Amino acid sequence: MRYSFLPKTSKGKWSVSLFIIFFILSLVGTFISSYLGNTIEYPNPINSPFLGTVIYLRFLAAIMSSLMGLIAIKKDHERSISVYLSVPLGILFFAVIVIFLIANLIGPPN
Repeated sequence: MRYSFLPKTSKGKWSVSLFIIFFILSLVGTFISSYLGNTIEYPNPINSPFLGTVIYLRFLAAIMSSLMGLIAIKKDHERSISVYLSVPLGILFFAVIVIFLIANLIGPPN
């Protein structure tokens, strides 16, 4: 088995592209947050439409990168290091979103 850094399959290229988009959206979110002066406690599309949308798109890009990476590894037998690096980050973000949803349903402790 030979490992390369860049992917060879189209699904692997999608995974790495979405991972790069995740980093770009992270930088954009940082710049928007510093421009707003970090005055927003919890950014969402209601009280800060642009920043909230960028943050949610960043999460979506990480999760989709992970899913495409898993499909590329499983079905297309992708063996690139960059695809293997994109998978755990998306799984982490997915787990965090599920934990936040469960915590939101339970509510704050009394």
